[in-house]
Amino acid sequence: MKILFVIAALRNGGAERVLSALSTQLAEQNEVHIAVLEDDMGFYDFAPNIVFHHLKIYGGNKILAKFKKILALRACFKSVDPDVIISFIDWTNVACVVANLGLNHKLIATEHHANEYLKSAKFRLIRDLAYKRVDALSVLSRSDFEYYDFVKRRVILHNPLFIDPMPAQKQNIVLSVGRLETVKGYDVYFKALAKLDKSLLEGWRVQIAGEGKEERNLKKLARELGLDIEFLGHIKDVAPLYAKAKIFVLSSRSEGLSNVLIEAGASRCARISSDTVGGRELITNGVDGILFENENEDELAGALNSLLSDEALIERIADNAARNSSEFSIKNIMGKWRNLIDEVVRS
Repeated sequence: MKILFVIAALRNGGAERVLSALSTQLAEQNEVHIAVLEDDMGFYDFAPNIVFHHLKIYGGNKILAKFKKILALRACFKSVDPDVIISFIDWTNVACVVANLGLNHKLIATEHHANEYLKSAKFRLIRDLAYKRVDALSVLSRSDFEYYDFVKRRVILHNPLFIDPMPAQKQNIVLSVGRLETVKGYDVYFKALAKLDKSLLEGWRVQIAGEGKEERNLKKLARELGLDIEFLGHIKDVAPLYAKAKIFVLSSRSEGLSNVLIEAGASRCARISSDTVGGRELITNGVDGILFENENEDELAGALNSLLSDEALIERIADNAARNSSEFSIKNIMGKWRNLIDEVVRS
């Protein structure tokens, strides 16, 4: 089978990690191609037999760039002539639907954002109209599955567990992993840390693995708040970080389904997360993690206070999270993906 993946860019995000794992697994028995519209920053590994198509269509005039992307994708679809196209994330999905008009290749769109991520009602309407023309739509949460009830074939496909959890002696580390961007809510996290009694953080290290446009602003904010935060930059192998951390914090303003929450849970970290769609999908509050109201720094400070002052609570929440991680195994998720692809191609 010939499979063509399409993604806007290969940077250091969660969708890219899913693409890396999914395409590499499928390349064992299929001819796999990947079309990249913009940057390929080389953060993730891919199987050597995968064929890349770097279309290199960038911004500039936004309307003109979108038109060029659609034309480039259409030419790519004709050239590769795949049995199925699998596209990643809203606007790339829309571009693939338009580029595929009249060509009628089987098309699976994948959503990695919650449906409300697009704030514009006009843009949501365009996306939703496009999704009516796809052969299947994969989503990450039950709430999105219910929202997209107008799509003829939809399925919940969680992100797989990308790491093999490592045995390690847990240390007094509070860890976050993610891009240093506004959407990740690190400003909320820092303000919550600043509200804690300083004695609570004595003997603890606060680490953040990731890079992004907000790095300079966040370092400045940390200094202004008197926080001692270790900015680790982009870490390719995050398993050793999870293995040592007792507590994991995700403060995202929006999250479809968080790879890092899955990884942290499997690595026996006590997780704290904002109550995004992804957070609610993965955490039962008070059982295998703690949820706080999105952007509420006081609630986040309260959650941190609860864990930092109660070692037994950390242990209980971490054990429950690890116990529930088997459903995210790569074998389990890949089986569901293969079933969906076969079903779409045969239809």
